[in-house]
Amino acid sequence: MIYKTFMPTQDQFHLIKAIALISIAIGIVGISLGSIAASFDLPMWIPLVLSVTVLAGAAEFTFIGMIATGANPIFAAFTGLLINLRHLPFGLSVAEFIQNNIFKYMACHVMNDESVMFGLSQSTQALKLKAYWLCGVSVAICWPIGVILGFIVGKNIPDIYSFGIDAAFPAILFALIIPMLKNRLTRNRTFLGAVFALVSFPFLPTGLPVLVSLLSLMLGKK
Repeated sequence: MIYKTFMPTQDQFHLIKAIALISIAIGIVGISLGSIAASFDLPMWIPLVLSVTVLAGAAEFTFIGMIATGANPIFAAFTGLLINLRHLPFGLSVAEFIQNNIFKYMACHVMNDESVMFGLSQSTQALKLKAYWLCGVSVAICWPIGVILGFIVGKNIPDIYSFGIDAAFPAILFALIIPMLKNRLTRNRTFLGAVFALVSFPFLPTGLPVLVSLLSLMLGKK
């Protein structure tokens, strides 16, 4: 009986499995960031500190790319903040199930696309909180590890993209959302958001097309 008490249900097992896959995929993307930093001959501490303190992939890629090409670090940091403006609505959406105690500040730190997605998709407040924390902490661990590995590998492999690691994350994420596309409203908004992002991609800085895609939430109807 005690053994059964601590055994996760089938739904919880699938949730843990999905979060594990996403975290691994994010670690692989971290390898890409670390290898890029290495290719620009930046010191390891720069991508490592970013991966631990910022914990926002799009902003970190932008910052690394800009300072590597000679941009002012302050301007690069401001651009990263602009890219991650989506965290404002994220914070409003998860506020309902984040505890109002000292841990809420750490909860804000581990807030990202994935932790918000897994948190909001659960049926109860308790499950939302558990999924949010599990995903957020997993990403916070896997991301810096991936960056370190990527930096080491990047110093020894000239073309890290020849392994296709940049495609791993979107491929796994797409596989996870396929079941959700059975819902007509979700499917319409997803495809409409993809169209918005693709159309705006040539004209906007990195990261902003994702914000444009959010317009589909208002326009996509049954």
